[in-house]
Amino acid sequence: MAAENQHYVPKFVLRQFLSDKKREQVSVFDKHTEKTFVTSIKNMMAERRFNDFTFDDEWIASFEPIACAAEDQVLPSYRKVLKDRRLDNSPEQKAALAMMLAFQLLRTKATRDQWQAIEEALVKKVEESGGKMQDVRGWEDWQPMTEDRLKREHLLSIQGSIGDYAQIIAAKDFVLAEPAPGRSFYLGDNPVCLANALDFGPRGNLGLAVQGIEIYMPLASDLMLCAFCPSIIEGLRETHKRTKDARQAEAVSRLMKGQLSAVGMRQFLDAAKATARPVEELLSAAADGHPVSSNDDNMDYYNSLQTSFAYRYVVCQQADFALARSFNSDNPALKRGRRVQVA
Repeated sequence: MAAENQHYVPKFVLRQFLSDKKREQVSVFDKHTEKTFVTSIKNMMAERRFNDFTFDDEWIASFEPIACAAEDQVLPSYRKVLKDRRLDNSPEQKAALAMMLAFQLLRTKATRDQWQAIEEALVKKVEESGGKMQDVRGWEDWQPMTEDRLKREHLLSIQGSIGDYAQIIAAKDFVLAEPAPGRSFYLGDNPVCLANALDFGPRGNLGLAVQGIEIYMPLASDLMLCAFCPSIIEGLRETHKRTKDARQAEAVSRLMKGQLSAVGMRQFLDAAKATARPVEELLSAAADGHPVSSNDDNMDYYNSLQTSFAYRYVVCQQADFALARSFNSDNPALKRGRRVQVA
C-alpha cells in the first residue's frame, strides 16, 4: 500500500479557507514555531498514513476508507448549509451536522495526542509515588505506548464513541454565525471547540452533555456552526421576556407618575430595544436558521478558541494572525492545545 497524506480535517473544509484559490493554498500560523507560511491543502492538517496501522508486525490496516465514507455521508448537508447560508432545521440535516461535529471532534491529531498525554501523566504519577505501572491493578500487562498501538486505540475509540457523541450533539440548539465586517474565522487543526460559562469545579465543565456547554466549528471563513446546550437559548428567552416586561412596566409607571412624556417613553423603550437587539437576533437565528452577526469581541473570542484548541496549526484566509500570535505568546501552556491534567 502506497503511503499517502491522510487528512484529519477534510480538504472540503480547508477549501473554504483558501488564501490562493487557484493553487489551493492556505495561510498558516504554526503555534510550535510561531512562524507563518503558505502551503497546499494537500499538506495541511494531514499526515502520512495517519489512519493506517500495522498489526502482527506484518499487516497494514487502514481506517481511511471509513473516514472517506463518513465524509461523503455528511458532505451534501454541509454544502447545502454553505449554499443556502441557513439551517433548514430538518432532522436529517441536524443529524448529518451532528455526525460531522462528532467525527471531527474525535479524529484529530490533538485528540490522538490526548491519548498519549493521559498515559504519560498516569505513568509519571505512579512513578512519582514510587511504583510502576505493572503494579497497578488492571495494568499488569502494560507496555510503553508505541505509534501503532496509539493509532489503533485512537481509531477504535472513534468507532466506539461516534454514535453516542453524535446523538448528544444532535440534542443541542444549532445556530449559524457570520463574522464581523472585515474579519474572518480562524480554522484550527482541532476545529471543534468547547466552552462553558458555568463552573463545575474540579469535575470540569467541557463535557458534551454538561449543562451550559457551547460547541463551535467554523464551516467556512465566513460561516460558523454553533451548538448550544438547550438551557442557554431557553435561559436567554426567559431572561429576555422578563427584562422586556419589566422595562415596559417601568416605562408605564414613570409615564403615569409624570416622570416621562409620551415621547420620552418611546425613547426609553427604543433604547431598551437597542440594548436587547443582540439577544433578539440570537433567538431569531435559533428559530429560523439564519446566521447571527458577530462583533469584534465575538470574533476575538471565537478565534481565540480556535487558537487555544489547535494542536499546532491555525489557518486564516486573510493571513491575519495578530490575535493567534498574541494568544500563543500569552498562553505558552497551550502551545500543544488543551491537554489533560491528572490530579
